[in-house]
Amino acid sequence: MAEQNKISSRTMALISFAPWILYGFASGFNHWRIAAGGGLILCLGFLALTMRRGVSIKLPDWAMLAFFMIAAVMIIGLRSTAFTVYSAVVVWMCFALAAWGSVAIGRPFTTAYARETAPPEFWEHPIFIRLNLLMTLVWCGLMTVNIGFAAIGVIVGGNLSKPLLSYALPLVLLVAGFAFNNRFPARYLARSGVQMPTASAPAA
Repeated sequence: MAEQNKISSRTMALISFAPWILYGFASGFNHWRIAAGGGLILCLGFLALTMRRGVSIKLPDWAMLAFFMIAAVMIIGLRSTAFTVYSAVVVWMCFALAAWGSVAIGRPFTTAYARETAPPEFWEHPIFIRLNLLMTLVWCGLMTVNIGFAAIGVIVGGNLSKPLLSYALPLVLLVAGFAFNNRFPARYLARSGVQMPTASAPAA
């Protein structure tokens, strides 16, 4: 049963990328309505499956939904051509605002992921709280830098520089962020001298 749950979780992780895969391909071929509408439908499907499994919807999932709702309204509803230019900026703004907002209200969003594997008795431990604050701040910085990359891509333009700055470099930072997730918690807990199960933080 545990192995089935593990496989199911991996499958859900793959499904969570489906809206972005469709969005990337459709927008790349200039089919923006399919990108926005199809992405929104797949996003809603993923959230419905998440709730059906009894798993809480995380902040990055809500940020994803917010983006596709904005995209659908702007492209399908308002037929905005400006959105297609600034779409990458809007993506990272949704995630950055959500991440910084979680810090501002004192509930770093990585905590929700960490609590899935950490025993409840550690949830209020100062080290656990500090660890998740630091991890969330790293992701806040990463997403904010990606806003800058995307904005520069819009300003510079071009067939090469815009994809590089709006998509390629942000993707590199995402990979670095996931690598950080895998290594930092164990090292931080080891330095702190706390014996606590390490938890992976978000898939942004």
